[in-house]
Amino acid sequence: MQRVRSIAWLCLALALAGTAAAQAWTSFSPEGGRCRIDMPGTPTVETVPLNAPGQTLTQTEAKVLASGATFFMSWVDYPERVALSASSDTMLDRVRDGMAAGNTLRGEKKLTVGRAQGREFTLAQANGATTAVRLYWARNRLYQLGVTGRAGVENQPETRHFFEPFALVRS
Repeated sequence: MQRVRSIAWLCLALALAGTAAAQAWTSFSPEGGRCRIDMPGTPTVETVPLNAPGQTLTQTEAKVLASGATFFMSWVDYPERVALSASSDTMLDRVRDGMAAGNTLRGEKKLTVGRAQGREFTLAQANGATTAVRLYWARNRLYQLGVTGRAGVENQPETRHFFEPFALVRS
C-alpha cells in the first residue's frame, strides 16, 4: 500500500511539474516588433547596432535561457532601397548563407507566415552546438527566430512550441 501511495505522489508531482513548465510559456509582443511569439519565460530585450556596408542598422533581440537552450527572436529593418533591390527569396538566401558560413547547413525548407516568405533550417556548429532557425522577410523587415542547444534541438517539442505560434501583427 505504501508503494502504491508513493507512486501516486510521484505521478502527481510529475503532473504538477509538467503543468508548471507549461505555464511558463507566455505570449510576447515586443514594442515596435509587429509580431507575437510564445517565449518560455520573460525575455531580456536589447538593441544592438549592426554594421553593414555604408550604413548602420539596428537589431532588436529578445532572448530567454530555458530548458538548457537559448531561445531568441530578433528583427532588423532594412532601408527601402535595399528591400526593393532584391526579392524575398534573394534576401532570405543571403541571410541564410551569412549564418551558415563556417557551420553545417541542414534540412532547409521554405515556409510562409501571412504574406511573408520564410525559411527554416538547422545549423550544426563546430563547437557541437546546434541552432534551429526560422527567418521571415516582411517588406523591409527581417525576423529571425532561433533555438540554440545540443544536437537534436531542432526536433524538441519546446523548439516547435517556440516556432509555431509566431505571427505578424499590425501596429
